Amino acid sequence: MAQAQATTGGRVYARALAEAVDAEGGKALLQDVGGVLAALCRAWQANRTLRSYFLATEVSSATKRTTMGTLTAGRFPKVLSNFLKLLLERGRLDLLPEIGAAYELILDERLGRIPVTITTAVPVPESDFRAWTEAIRSTVGALAVVDHVVKPEILAGAIIRVGDRVIDGSARRRLAELQNRIIQRGVQHHALQS
Repeated sequence: MAQAQATTGGRVYARALAEAVDAEGGKALLQDVGGVLAALCRAWQANRTLRSYFLATEVSSATKRTTMGTLTAGRFPKVLSNFLKLLLERGRLDLLPEIGAAYELILDERLGRIPVTITTAVPVPESDFRAWTEAIRSTVGALAVVDHVVKPEILAGAIIRVGDRVIDGSARRRLAELQNRIIQRGVQHHALQS
């Protein structure tokens, strides 16, 4: 999932959803809801018309409820459908990306998954990504969920995030360290000259 930062409100709603889902159907339903919620969050982020419609003050609440019911009926697990209606009634659909991000973290924790993100400056061949994934899983565990992100601003190398630990092997970091050493040496040299 494209990672939005989970706000406090997003985390509260995500925990409430996870508790309701777990009570209704356990781990299997937690995963099903997670998949549907992730797809919904991607659609919410990508489709400006969808967001504008549900966030518009010009559209009546009754019309939005009817539309929500039509969109979710038979397509979404009932507990998620009810949750979305609750968000709509409380005027909190704007929190959907944050709720999705927080729910994903809750799901990782409950299922024992370890999120891993590999960031590179350029796309990597699928064969390299598979090899990296296998190496990471052999190191941190089979439940590592590996994601690849491309950020040209790191210049070269890779940044690997495993849970909350970061290994930064990017060229950008190395250049910053080199710059700091040059500045330090310049300051020391200047101090000696004075």
